[in-house]
Amino acid sequence: MSTKIEKRLYILEIIAIFIVVIILFIFKAWPEYQASLGSSEKMFSNKEYATAIEVKVANGPEFFLVINEKNNLSFIFIENQKTAVLVNQNIEGKNINKAIPEIIEKLIDNHLIENQTITLINYKDDTVFKKVVSLVQSTLNENQTTSQIIEEKSTLQIKAEQENISATQDSEILWELYFISRELMDDIKDTTTTSNEQTSSEKEITEDQAAMYADTIYQKINTYMINAKVKNQNRNNEDMPIQYIPGDNNNEIYPTTSSWYYIKNYKVYAEIGIPSKNREYIFCYNGSQEEKRKGSCS
Repeated sequence: MSTKIEKRLYILEIIAIFIVVIILFIFKAWPEYQASLGSSEKMFSNKEYATAIEVKVANGPEFFLVINEKNNLSFIFIENQKTAVLVNQNIEGKNINKAIPEIIEKLIDNHLIENQTITLINYKDDTVFKKVVSLVQSTLNENQTTSQIIEEKSTLQIKAEQENISATQDSEILWELYFISRELMDDIKDTTTTSNEQTSSEKEITEDQAAMYADTIYQKINTYMINAKVKNQNRNNEDMPIQYIPGDNNNEIYPTTSSWYYIKNYKVYAEIGIPSKNREYIFCYNGSQEEKRKGSCS
C-alpha cells in the first residue's frame, strides 16, 4: 500500500473518530449534563423568548422572567442575591398560570414581599403582561398579603443601558442577562451556606428554640414535597437545598452544612442541625414530625 493511501486512510480514521465523539457529545454527554443542572441553570435559548417581564420588589428580590410563545415560563434571570429562594425550584417550564402564583407564594413564605411595593415591567406583550399582573394580584389577595403593584413598560435596549451592556440586539442582550444571572447563582452557591451558618452560630440558642427552628425547617420541606408532588428524592438532590431553608421569620437561623434530608414514598427523613454560639443541636426525623428525636440519625 502506497504512502499516500496510508495517509488518506489515517486522515479518514481521525475524521471518523472526531465525528463519533461529536455524536456521543450531542446525544449522550450533553443531555446528561443538562439533566444534571438545576431548573434555573439550563442553557439559555433565544427560541424560548417571546416576551419578558421584570419583577422588582422594593428592598427585596429582583428578577427577569422570560416567557415563550406557549405562555410557559422559560427562564428566571435573577438580578440580586435576595432572589435565591427562586433558584432551582423547578418553576421554569410551567405555564404562567401555575408559575406566577408559585413565585409569589415562595416570596410570601420567605417574608420577602409583604408591605413592599412590587414593580412589574412589561418588555413586549401587553396581553401576557396583563395576565401576569392579574395573577400576581390574585395570589396576593388569596394569601391576604398587602403590597402595591406598579406597572411600567420598557425595552431590552433600555435594560441593556441600565446594566451597562454594550449589545443592542434583543438576542445578544438576553444572553448577557443570562450570563449575569448565572454568575449570581454561582456566588450564591459559594457564599450562602457559609454566611448562613456564621450568622446562626453567632446567636445563643436554647435547646427548645433549636427544636422549634428544626421543626419549622422540617415543615417547609414537607410543604415543598406536597406542593411539588415529590414521591421520592435522593439525599443529595439540589432542587430544594436544606441549607437555604430558614428556621425563623427573620431569615437568620439556618441548618448546618452537615444537615440533610431525603424523601421516600411521600415521607421526609431528615437530620437537622441548628448551630448555637457554643454548640450544635441535632434532631432526627424518621418520616414525620411525630417520629422526631434528639441526636443524629442512626
